[in-house]
Amino acid sequence: MGKRIPKQSTIAGLIAFFATCSVADAQGANRTVAVGGVLKVGHYASVNPDCSPLGMPVVRLSVPPTHGVVRTIQTSGFSHFSGPFAQCDARRVAGVSVEYRPERGFAGADSFSLDIIYASGRERVESFTIMIK
Repeated sequence: MGKRIPKQSTIAGLIAFFATCSVADAQGANRTVAVGGVLKVGHYASVNPDCSPLGMPVVRLSVPPTHGVVRTIQTSGFSHFSGPFAQCDARRVAGVSVEYRPERGFAGADSFSLDIIYASGRERVESFTIMIK
């Protein structure tokens, strides 16, 4: 038997899958924000190999913070991609930015988790611990 050559649609599907591997600043991270400040947690995007948008990801708050508010904004921003899509890091791409704002006067630790569903259908969870100082 001869070798099977993958169909172009399979190759395109794999490219689309890996194009959605935007990593905010880290997959689950500890961050610090000043009392009364606003922290940009990250920017989530899905792109094609030429860095054009693949589709808008869905970002949902799965575990809300106890002492603050998480806000999502559809906007253009910088993401951190891995592998062959790293060239897209230097470009603003359409996606969803996430911000955290602690409640007024609160100092201490807070945490929350996000569900991110990319245009390809890939899903991941990110958890954050925020120190408010």
